[in-house]
Amino acid sequence: MKKALSFTMCILASTYASTALAEERNGWYIGALYNSQTISIYQSREFKSAGAIAGYKINDIFSIETRLHKGTSGYSFNLLEPGFEDKKYKQDLDYQGHILAKASYSITEAFNVYALAGYTKTKTEITTLEFHTDLSGNTSVTYPHQYSENTDGFSYGVGLNYQIYNQFSVFVDYQVLPDFDKYQKSGSWDSLNLGVNYSF
Repeated sequence: MKKALSFTMCILASTYASTALAEERNGWYIGALYNSQTISIYQSREFKSAGAIAGYKINDIFSIETRLHKGTSGYSFNLLEPGFEDKKYKQDLDYQGHILAKASYSITEAFNVYALAGYTKTKTEITTLEFHTDLSGNTSVTYPHQYSENTDGFSYGVGLNYQIYNQFSVFVDYQVLPDFDKYQKSGSWDSLNLGVNYSF
């Protein structure tokens, strides 16, 4: 009887330890974010977007994270071409994706700071005029002319995270995105993000 009881207790203890270890190793988390982006160029451009986060916490310091978001508002201005003054040049954020490595440092039990570095790809949608000159030299103008542009490259940033409960946290971070480099013009591109994460 004692042997059976001891054996049962060992099995229960092993099961509990295995479960606890599995839970400890489950570093997956998901979240949502809202951000504001600025391109510093001859005409500064601002975008707003919202999106989702999925990540895996490898240990107390390092994580791998992906972010994918879609534009909610973009940049526009009135065209100056005669006959089209009521039309607008528009540039909207179609989507933006990030694959990031994240290194965190705890300040207190609730607060930690972190650094981000990785790859970012952005697709923007452009609406503008199109000029066409035929063989006779006659030029026609049409609106709207729509096309897309892609920008990708290295991005990095820093942030602050606050643990609200065991599984919920809020964060704010600042990212430097790949330079906007179009039409022989180059401008810095940065982003301010506010979001929430849920850990499993």
